[in-house]
Parts: sequence; C-alpha cells; structure tokens
Amino acid sequence: MAVAELCLFPLGTESPSVGEYLKPVLKVIEDSGLKYQLCPMGTVVEGPVEEILELVKLCHEAILKAGAKRVVISLRIDDRTDKELTIEGKVRI
Repeated sequence: MAVAELCLFPLGTESPSVGEYLKPVLKVIEDSGLKYQLCPMGTVVEGPVEEILELVKLCHEAILKAGAKRVVISLRIDDRTDKELTIEGKVRI
C-alpha cells in the first residue's frame, strides 16, 4: 500500500479561478474507490501504486476534458515494503 500526494494545475484558462476544472477531477477521485483526503493544496490518496498511477491518468484526462489547454501534474509517492502505510499513519506523531 502506498500514499501519494497529487496536485493538478490547469493552465491556459480564462480565469485565475480553477474550481470548474477541478470538479471533474474530484469526481474521478471519488469514483476510484481509493481512500483519499482533500488538502488545501492537493489531494492525498492511499492504495496500490498501480491504482494510483491509473488514477493520475484518469485525472489528467478529466481536467483536459474540462477545458484546460495545458496541465501540470505534481505527484509524490511513498511506497514501503517493510510496513503498511496509511494516510493517518503518515501524520501520527
């Protein structure tokens, strides 16, 4: 199990507001069945690496379909084999 932070930045939009481009992305994340947590500057997702990478692909397609002319994606993945990773475990002190 891996924990990943995903941020999508739509470019080439008419406005500095990006909510309309990110709504379909959130729908894709919700429909994925993966555990996730929205954060002010991105989304944290928990699951198998293969499923996370497939989710990134679907999010990429969704934001372009929403009308973004260009998209920059920032993705960080933490994948351990020696113990289970969870979103909660990553922030436990």
